[in-house]
Amino acid sequence: MKLLRVTIITALLAVFALPAVETSAAVSASPTSSTVLVDGNSKTFDSYNINGFNYFKLRDIAYVINGTAKQFGVDWDAANNAMTLNPGVAYVVAGGEMSGKGSATKSATLSQQKVFVTGLALGSKTPMEAYNIDGYNYFKLRDIGIVLDIGIGWDDSKNTVTIESTKGYVACQPFGKIDQAISDAAVAYYKDMFGGGDFACETHITLKTVENGNNATVYVMSLYQEFKKTGDKVEVTGGTQVPAAVTLKKDSNGVYSLVEFWVPEVGNRFNPSVQNKFPQDLWGKVDTVFYANALASENLAQATAHYNGVLFWHPIGG
Repeated sequence: MKLLRVTIITALLAVFALPAVETSAAVSASPTSSTVLVDGNSKTFDSYNINGFNYFKLRDIAYVINGTAKQFGVDWDAANNAMTLNPGVAYVVAGGEMSGKGSATKSATLSQQKVFVTGLALGSKTPMEAYNIDGYNYFKLRDIGIVLDIGIGWDDSKNTVTIESTKGYVACQPFGKIDQAISDAAVAYYKDMFGGGDFACETHITLKTVENGNNATVYVMSLYQEFKKTGDKVEVTGGTQVPAAVTLKKDSNGVYSLVEFWVPEVGNRFNPSVQNKFPQDLWGKVDTVFYANALASENLAQATAHYNGVLFWHPIGG
C-alpha cells in the first residue's frame, strides 16, 4: 500500500518556542556506563552521562546508522559555527568517528553549537540539548532520536541503551495505562472539531510527570490527527499539535480518570499561557516542530494498522 507520509501539518500546525532556561555553570560528565546496542549489536561510544541522561557525538550516531532507513548526513558550516543534519542522506565519513570510550570524569559546559535539520521549519537552531567536553559537542541522545525519529530505548534491568534504525522514536518508548488515558482524553477532547476523517488517534511525548497524592499531571507534546483512506493512500484530514498538561486521578484499582485536559491559548497568548501552566524547566522544550516527525510517523503507523485491520503495538483511539 502506498502511504502519504506527513511531516508537517502546514495548515494546522503553528510553530512556537519558548525561551530556554539555561545556566553556563560547568557540570560533571561521567563516561556512559551502560551497554549501548545499535540494532542489537553492542557498540562502544565516546559518550557521557550528565544528570542522568546520555550524551553522544552526532557524527558517531550518523556513522553507526549509515546505510539504514534512519541514516542522515552532517554538513558543517565553519563560518557560522553551524551543523545541518540531512535525514535520508548517506553520511560522509569525516575521520575520528567512534574514537573510543573515555575513562575519566570531565567538566562539561552547555554548548552554543547551532544545529539545523533539513525539512523542518525551524526559525532558528534546533533546540537540542548539548554540552561541550574537551572541545567536542555531545548531544542528548533522546533529542537526537526525537528530531530525527530514530528509535531510542532504555532497559533499566539490563542497564542498556538501545538505538534502533527500524523503528521510530515513539515506538521505543514505554506505553502504560497512563499513556492510554492521555490518548483517550485527547481523542475525546478533539472529537468533532475537525471532520472529513473516519479514524482518529493521538500520540504524545512526555516531558515531565508531577505527582500529587493520587493525582498526576503529565506535561506532553501531543499530536492529534484524523485520517481517511482514499484508494491506496492514507491521508490526514485534520488535526493539531500542541503542548498539553493532562491531570489524571488514579483509583485503588490503578484506573485513571481525567481531571483536566489543558491546552494553551492561541495567538499572542500562547507563550504566556504555557509559562503560566508549565514548569519553568520545560519552557525551552516547547517547540512543536521539533517533535513533528516523531509524532506524525507514529500516528501514521496507527492509522495504517487500523486500515489494514491488524493489531497495533498498543491500544489506539478511533
